[in-house]
Amino acid sequence: MTKPTHDILLAENYQTADGEEKSYFTNIGSAWLKDTGNISCEVREGLAVSGRFIISPVREKKKADAAEG
Repeated sequence: MTKPTHDILLAENYQTADGEEKSYFTNIGSAWLKDTGNISCEVREGLAVSGRFIISPVREKKKADAAEG
């Protein structure tokens, strides 16, 4: 299987101590952009997902992250 082109991220809203509304994103799966223009998605096994999520291009790890493993 090829490397995923996108991450599937679940967005969860929270409020900071000073009352600012922000979002926290949890990676819940992967997606692949196909030659046809379609996107094939796979959510991690055992997750029941509801709410808002985004499909975002995979970010390359920083060199320091890659060195750690």
